[in-house]
Amino acid sequence: MAEKFNDQTEKFKSATAAALRALAGKKHTAVSYSATESADRPTIPTEETARLPLPGASTSPEDKALLRGAADAKALRLKHHDRGVHLQNAPMDLTAAEAFDALEQARCEALGARAMEGVSQNLNTVLDEKCRKLGYQSLRTREDSAIGDALHVMTRLALTGEPVPDHAKALVKQWGPWIEDKLGKDGLSKLAGVLDDQKSFAALSKQLITDLGFTPGDSTSDNPQETDDADDGDADINDEPPQDQQEDQSENTQGSDAQDAADDSDLSEAETEMGMEDMSEQQAALDEDGEMGAEMRGRRADDFLDGPGGSYRIYTTAYDEIVKAEDLADPEELSRLRQTLDQQLGPLHSLVSKLANRLQRKLMARQQRSWKFDLEEGYLDAARLARMIANPTVPLSFKQERDTDFRDTVVTLLIDNSGSMRGRPIAIAAICTDILARTLERCGVKVEILGFTTRAWKGGKSRDLWIANGRPDHPGRLNDLRHIVYKGADAPLRRARKNLGLMLKEGLLKENIDGEALTWAHNRLARRPEQRKILMIISDGAPVDDSTLSVNPSNILEKDLRQVIAWIEGLKQVELTAIGIGHDVTRYYSRALTIADAEDLAEALIQRLERVFRLD
Repeated sequence: MAEKFNDQTEKFKSATAAALRALAGKKHTAVSYSATESADRPTIPTEETARLPLPGASTSPEDKALLRGAADAKALRLKHHDRGVHLQNAPMDLTAAEAFDALEQARCEALGARAMEGVSQNLNTVLDEKCRKLGYQSLRTREDSAIGDALHVMTRLALTGEPVPDHAKALVKQWGPWIEDKLGKDGLSKLAGVLDDQKSFAALSKQLITDLGFTPGDSTSDNPQETDDADDGDADINDEPPQDQQEDQSENTQGSDAQDAADDSDLSEAETEMGMEDMSEQQAALDEDGEMGAEMRGRRADDFLDGPGGSYRIYTTAYDEIVKAEDLADPEELSRLRQTLDQQLGPLHSLVSKLANRLQRKLMARQQRSWKFDLEEGYLDAARLARMIANPTVPLSFKQERDTDFRDTVVTLLIDNSGSMRGRPIAIAAICTDILARTLERCGVKVEILGFTTRAWKGGKSRDLWIANGRPDHPGRLNDLRHIVYKGADAPLRRARKNLGLMLKEGLLKENIDGEALTWAHNRLARRPEQRKILMIISDGAPVDDSTLSVNPSNILEKDLRQVIAWIEGLKQVELTAIGIGHDVTRYYSRALTIADAEDLAEALIQRLERVFRLD
């Protein structure tokens, strides 16, 4: 039976690859299948290679439709897309470039959908599944979605006249009125007139992007300053904010440490007044939360509980949040996500359990009771009473129990919840931390599980405030932080276990600002009463936040991360160690381990803990 399924799967893969080459008109394109490829977030094909998602052994009709849709999308990109024309016209600004790419992909897909009904059905299946996986069916605000996704959906539908897929309706409902207000009722439909001409389509796309309030910042502009001046900053502050790439280049050339420090004090009175009023209202709400409010207030002072000093700047903390995992989803959704997590990682669960048992045996061996003998005080040593009876001149002998090195210990696992962790990496991280927390808990070691991400893509309310205040230079961190408490150190794992399923919630994983997350996790540990404190961070990349990096020196987040690490390691209040997934974190952390794939995370976690407890 297995051979039959394998044979059918191979035939399907071969037929799909042949269809891709035929539709693209590229008979020499090599088609490969990879488990890391996703139909909803595909890689860009080239004339030489095109990569498709790896089908399962017994592919269902729905999975087949998704694979066909992914193949059709890549084939149409190969057929109708000229990479040279695209690069020549692509905007430099990050948000504008995202919108430009989405419009071009919609053009290629619309050409195929208008010509072939079967292709149209396949593409709609992929589009609907993409919106489902991103959680757009329950979208409540535009901030929780990306403008590129919205433009891709709405432009495709405007060019083909197709109905809105079920899981995309909320996305269209949130973005539709705003786009119509900016472009007019038939704004996107204008692109239909130049659908067959990529160069003309690109020119009109850039005009529409400008009308939406985003500054393209073209590299072909003769006078970049004119582009800057033309941006009047009147974008709606509730929507995706514009970004000024030409301003980025000017700032990057002037971004020395001394310049940063000077600019920090140059904000206008109007900007400061508006920012502080907004912060005071939000801070009052945060203060009502007691400890969480205190943590937000004490984010960056000069003592060890509040973080290192230096030139790192935060535009506003008014919209940051420290939130419990159970407050981000209802109990039913958490239970469903936890069940999905367990189902996805059945084989890995067994492997991690074996590794965790190995760690537990070593911990328990170190935890066996041991005694000091022949002492003058303590418990009476009954084993030595015979010696005293035989020789009455021998004094009574006492004994005392030895203390173990790790009984009074707390461990914090800090997990990168950025978008690049989406899929199997975040699922593996969740199940590994779950089993390790259970293991350490059995050995009397308290465990805290934390996560860090941002509330929005490419900015959020912090960026909106910056725009409203006139876009002052060098604003510093320009996004809304979201720090998540999955399990407190004092909470038993049985009560927090289902919270880890939240990591699979679509739309949760966004961007990562590691330096501030480390400061926050360190501060929580530093307040703990335990004698020994261990902080382990699991991440798959350097800190990235497009909104912050687009208007500050390009190394602002990486530089702050290095400063925070040096500060923590210098204080020696907390033992810091790190695991990098596919990213060399040894250049940041003195005690670190880099693994090539998330599959190796379980072994790496056990290895790090064994070294920390000196069990090897």
